[in-house]
Amino acid sequence: MPRLASEAKAAPIALADVTEPDITELGGKAASLVRLAGAGFRVPEAAVLPASWFAAWWTQLEAGEAWSRFEATLEAPWAATCQALQAAAAQLPYTPAMRADLEALQELNASWGGTAGCAVRSSSPDEDLASASFAGGYVTLLGVLPDGLEDAVRACFVSCLDERVVVYKAQHGFDVHRPRIAVLVQRQVESEVSGVGFSLNPVTNDYDEAVIDANFGLGETVVSGEVSPDHFVVDKPGRNILERQRGSKQVARWIQPGGGVEVREQAGGEQTCLDDAQVLELSDVLTQLEQLYEHPVDIEWAYAGGELQLLQARPITAYFPLSEDMQTAPGARRRLYIDGNLSDGITSNRPISKLTLDGYREVMARLTEGYGFSLSGEEKPLEDLMILRGARMYTSLSDMFWFISPKLMAEQSRIMDILLYRTLQSVDRARYKPTQKPGWLTLRGLARAAFAVLWGGRKTGWNIAVALVAPARYLKRYYPAIAAFEQEICATRSDTSIRELHALHLRSFERLVEVDMPPIWGWLGAVGILGALSDAADPKTRDRLNQMGRGFEGERVIEMGLEMYAASRLLDVGEFDDLPSLADRIEGRDLPTPFLEAWDELLQRYAARGPNEMELASPRYGDDPLLLLRQLSFMARTPRDNDPTQAHERHVAERALAFAELDPQFGFFRRRLLRLAHRWTEAYAGERDTAKYHLVQTTYVLRQAALLRGQRLAADGRLDAAEDVFHLTWDELEQAERDATFDVRTPARERGHFLAKLDRQVREFPHLIDSRGRILRPPPLDEGNSLSGLGISPGVARGPIKVLENPYDKPVEPGDVLVAFTTDPGWTPLFINASAIILQIGGMMQHGGVVAREYGKPCVAGIEHVLTRFEDGQPVEVDGSAGVVRLL
Repeated sequence: MPRLASEAKAAPIALADVTEPDITELGGKAASLVRLAGAGFRVPEAAVLPASWFAAWWTQLEAGEAWSRFEATLEAPWAATCQALQAAAAQLPYTPAMRADLEALQELNASWGGTAGCAVRSSSPDEDLASASFAGGYVTLLGVLPDGLEDAVRACFVSCLDERVVVYKAQHGFDVHRPRIAVLVQRQVESEVSGVGFSLNPVTNDYDEAVIDANFGLGETVVSGEVSPDHFVVDKPGRNILERQRGSKQVARWIQPGGGVEVREQAGGEQTCLDDAQVLELSDVLTQLEQLYEHPVDIEWAYAGGELQLLQARPITAYFPLSEDMQTAPGARRRLYIDGNLSDGITSNRPISKLTLDGYREVMARLTEGYGFSLSGEEKPLEDLMILRGARMYTSLSDMFWFISPKLMAEQSRIMDILLYRTLQSVDRARYKPTQKPGWLTLRGLARAAFAVLWGGRKTGWNIAVALVAPARYLKRYYPAIAAFEQEICATRSDTSIRELHALHLRSFERLVEVDMPPIWGWLGAVGILGALSDAADPKTRDRLNQMGRGFEGERVIEMGLEMYAASRLLDVGEFDDLPSLADRIEGRDLPTPFLEAWDELLQRYAARGPNEMELASPRYGDDPLLLLRQLSFMARTPRDNDPTQAHERHVAERALAFAELDPQFGFFRRRLLRLAHRWTEAYAGERDTAKYHLVQTTYVLRQAALLRGQRLAADGRLDAAEDVFHLTWDELEQAERDATFDVRTPARERGHFLAKLDRQVREFPHLIDSRGRILRPPPLDEGNSLSGLGISPGVARGPIKVLENPYDKPVEPGDVLVAFTTDPGWTPLFINASAIILQIGGMMQHGGVVAREYGKPCVAGIEHVLTRFEDGQPVEVDGSAGVVRLL
């Protein structure tokens, strides 16, 4: 790939002479310093060797063998090609013109005064952006004397080819084969105290807290983590220092007289290196910089001669950006939100598109009006309680704290989500309870609400009663009703009007509440009874009761997994080596008839399913055959002795046998409970996924209808791509159909950028977050080599860890312990090879627990930070009975 020619600018460029910084030439670090100086902040004098200054080196490098190998490498591992390229770059000679510029740079540095030399820093055009920081990737050299300038500049250039930089670029969507670098040369600040600062708390994500770390001497000891620095947390609006932690500050680095860096041991633990006035000055500067950049920032700073100087400022990229319309003013009383997308019915760890959220808003508005409420208006609370924005579905808990405590709320999630339980247990009710009672929260308002719920939900209540008392009678009406609704969904065309699509979506939720949920209440009742009987049972009886909690026939997710496994065994495993070619052969019907028939049956029944299937923007099996083929390829490599069909059949038989053994052993009362649990299980356990199945089918129809309209808008040049339609609302889509001049590109782009930002920055969405961005987490547990969670599938297994962020991230080999934030039906094939499963979010009813029990895999949920805590290959033991993960 030849590098485009670029007209080299005069070098070196003194930053004091720059008014309009060109980041493509100066790089992010240098451009930021120009911005700081222009805003009146004190920064050291500096000059930059622009990116085009290295054009001759790039020409030589790209003509070599090392570059050819690098350019041919399209994905990790990058180590070998990067090392070879760096070795070649280290040998590049300076041209006479480059040496002349370095001499001019030395003269410029001398004109700044001082005898400490200079700081030489990489300044890539790709770094210090709002979307990517590259923190720690490039090189900085301090106390560089004139005779060391050539080596320092070369070291910065070589650093842009480092494996760490290439990996970071690949992860953040940069073109790894287009490296660029400028080099910044600053007057060396002979600092007495220096360090780093953050305009938000990087641990808690609190927007109102500044965090400052400091040490004596140069800040390199703080940046590199070489010492335990002094640590300060400041309440920015109130200008109060909330925390002062004296660090041990074991060593410090100092500029030597005449240049160079000296490392000295010190006993600085008895005093902090900043006084309160300096801490508050730094906090104020961080607040000002956040306003200047319109983004949270981190800085490197130094005090020299008692004056504060800024060495670097860049946007923080690793934080959770809360939607502005969910934020309260700095210093104001906060509201507390809970993320509904982490509930058992959805469990999505991805941003939710605008079109999906707007569909939920429309449905909730119509449903709640049927119960006598509205999403907005005087004395109508749902506008404040249900928040469908910020790319997630939130519920505000603050108003609820007037009549229910966090601890009581926690009890509702104890069995389903142990992390949420522990987090709610520690919530400070006084901090988040509003000072004034909400207008709707009156005796009259509550009585009216209770009556409305009872009256509006009378049909649901009656159906639940019938389902619990007379399962056979309920199922006699239930099966024809769901069959008719599934036919209605299948008959809906993509060009159906948006008004009719809304009506279908509403009916799917009405059916969920009135028809699909009563069986789930029956199954939950059975789970509750079996759990209560198990609590007081001996180990053998407890094992039999666990067997009664699995082996369900007719459960749609389990059936899907078994049918996928059966289809995967109809081809030789080698057929799955080239999936695109296999997809072409399926389309050309050039495969054995048994496989093609099984494939057709899978798509007919499960076209609407796939990873993240509650999200309209997510492709399904019916959209992209490669999604399904990839999962079949995992199953095709499963050893014959790990057949999930045999495991399921064994569990079905064990469930019947366990009931037959336990029934005569129990006394009168416990026997009645056991029989009731067995009766409800037999009737309803297979219907656990039916409600979600209907919603998924409906959303698939909505997805196809939206894509059809997106394709038309893209063809007319009104959207950049058909998929951008998911960044619109249904009203905007309807208006776009009526009015050819209606602008849909602008809102689609703005929302798409926010969604991409969330997807890029957020690895795990928090259960609880407040209106100033503070993420609430459970109190830490000191557990040594054991991690406690919630056991949701019994058994014990050992194996190496395999961490996945999505079901296509990497294959799960036989015996691996699958680790995921959460799972949905799109993950089902990966459970077959896994020896055990570890989840951050999951419960007894959630997909991971149900499938793990059916396949006989130990499963523990409720372990914090699974995506970063575990590493591939790490050996662990998973005890799904005790809810414990042991690090071996």
